[in-house]
Amino acid sequence: MSDAAISFPVKITKPKDEDEPYVVYFPDFDEYLYAESFSDSFVQAQEFLKEHLLDDDLPEPSEVLPFAKEGQFTSFVTVPKALVD
Repeated sequence: MSDAAISFPVKITKPKDEDEPYVVYFPDFDEYLYAESFSDSFVQAQEFLKEHLLDDDLPEPSEVLPFAKEGQFTSFVTVPKALVD
């Protein structure tokens, strides 16, 4: 991982009903976020990481993506450390 950026794995779950939110799970934090769309899931995840960077409250990031079932997507979310330096 670069010193210029920090990445954490997330699992995004697509809602079963269009009126429900997308669920974004950070396994390294054991925290859930909610988003209005798939693209908003990444925006919410980046904002979450920025807040924790500002608080200097980050666990060691996992290098492995969590297991995804049908209707789920896994990825790494990255934020530049320069955003908070």
